[in-house]
Amino acid sequence: MISLLTAQDLPLSAPVAPQDRTLLGGTLAASMERMIRIAVDGTGATSGVIALLGNDRRCFQYGHPALPWMAHDCGTLIRCGLLSLTVENGGVLSIGDAHEFSHDEDVRRAAAALGVGSLTSIVMPRSDGTVLGMLCVFADAPRDWTEVRMRTLHDVAEMASTEVHLRRALAERESRERQLQHDSLHDGLTGLPNRSLFMRRLSDAAQRVKRGDDSLFAVLFLDLDDFKQVNDKYGHRGGDEILIETARRLGDCIRGGDLVARLGGDEFAILLERVSDARDGAMVADRVQAALREPFVVGSCSHVATASIGVVLSSSGTFQPDQLLRNADMAMYRAKSAGRARFEMFDRAMHADALARLQLEQDLQRALDADEFELYYQPIVSLATGRIAGVEALVRWCRQDDGVASPGDFIPVAEETGLIVPLGRWVLSEACRQVRAWQLAIGQAQSITLAVNLSVREFSEPELVSQVSTILADTGMEASALRLEITESAIIGQGHPALQTIADLRALGVQIHLDDFGTGYSALSYLHRLPLDAVKVDRGTISIIDREERPLKVVQSIIGLVRALGMGVVAEGIATPAQLDLLRAMGCDLGQGYLFSPPCSAAAMGRLLSSGQTW
Repeated sequence: MISLLTAQDLPLSAPVAPQDRTLLGGTLAASMERMIRIAVDGTGATSGVIALLGNDRRCFQYGHPALPWMAHDCGTLIRCGLLSLTVENGGVLSIGDAHEFSHDEDVRRAAAALGVGSLTSIVMPRSDGTVLGMLCVFADAPRDWTEVRMRTLHDVAEMASTEVHLRRALAERESRERQLQHDSLHDGLTGLPNRSLFMRRLSDAAQRVKRGDDSLFAVLFLDLDDFKQVNDKYGHRGGDEILIETARRLGDCIRGGDLVARLGGDEFAILLERVSDARDGAMVADRVQAALREPFVVGSCSHVATASIGVVLSSSGTFQPDQLLRNADMAMYRAKSAGRARFEMFDRAMHADALARLQLEQDLQRALDADEFELYYQPIVSLATGRIAGVEALVRWCRQDDGVASPGDFIPVAEETGLIVPLGRWVLSEACRQVRAWQLAIGQAQSITLAVNLSVREFSEPELVSQVSTILADTGMEASALRLEITESAIIGQGHPALQTIADLRALGVQIHLDDFGTGYSALSYLHRLPLDAVKVDRGTISIIDREERPLKVVQSIIGLVRALGMGVVAEGIATPAQLDLLRAMGCDLGQGYLFSPPCSAAAMGRLLSSGQTW
């Protein structure tokens, strides 16, 4: 029974969810018609109707003669007042003789409007107490609605309610599952397909071409240029607005059967399903650049974006989806290194480079597991006394079949793949262990210091400070003897996190040196704002101070300012006595280079320390 509703409370036009609009089709309609037939036949009525209410309201009827008003719409039940009367009567209304129902004019009017002589109606409630629908059975002539007949009607009404509830629950579950499936394959910010869906479509395209069922296809890998500066300037919300608008513009650059996906961050990919040759990929890349050149509006600001794009055709020699995307990525990096705001096509030379790079990555991982790395050491000399004041640890890779690998070949790959992190931990731990052993074994070397380079990737690791602290404790190395060298790119533009990491490391007692000063962003004006202990002047600048006037004056300015700020100065790459004399005259503290010694093995460095060598 319904006791909480009044006629004024009825949600006759309540909005329905999209999944509810499909409930009345197919098997549910057949089920409702079967139930009203049971109700009519089981009570001996002439006809009957189940009416579901709401925006998707509809009637399901059975009986003879048919009631034309019930064909599609239950509005008559509402307009004649039968629904309100039933609700006000507690959810059930039974009238044996409508014409003789003298005490209620509304009942007689409703019966007359419906053209029946007798009726019973039962409200079908929702679980929240609102009205789901209504079951009505009618007779042409007056009749007695016995308890058995009423029990039948109650049972049918309950079954009909349960059926609708179950259908709705199934529809909601299917809707949730569809939404979860959609979310798992689409980017939450832009709504574009994500990497998983893109790789699925790319795999399908590759299989079609491999079977000879289709023409060529092309993959474009796109990376927005300098997007970090966008976030720094406009904040992450502004950056998100640009990504969303970029997604929309990219969608306008392709045909209906092609695909745009966001791979993550500011990286996007485009799959051109059918192309004739490389010109089609180039045409779309040009179209993308033109679309991005239109200013983006971020708040009250205007921003013009560019992108570096790599293009690869399915005829490039591979049908592996991962490798195709990797090749496009490699072409994109070539475009970025060639000046940005341009595209590059992947070619056979890039393919050979890609294979070599993949082999190098695999070899690096194996080398870490097989302990193929070795540390070399280069002395850092006090220019005032000529004595060795410290050493810099330099990693070398002793490959099993190819000899010693150049750090310039494998360090960038280790950096990009993340292998630099475990490699860097090993370098720091092994170098601390070795230098501590020298300190204990050689009396005059007790004050020797250790310099170790930290890559940008290592410096940004959240656990860096705790790892350094653990290594110092495990090896017995004094924190005051450790100098960690970082480049300007690890600090400039990184903001508070980088400065906090430096502060935490210095709190341990470790010194922080700025490496390769004189390249990249180098500017004397910001040195006073950085919490540093020393600056290492780049070898490229030092190497020509004895031949060119301008580099000499640059180094003089650097040394003068750095010393005025209370920091130390280390000159890298000293190769001639003339360079040494100039640096000594300028008051440079420390130096290293081939004039003193090339990097050498731990055994050779130990002999140098034991000999008390001076310069």
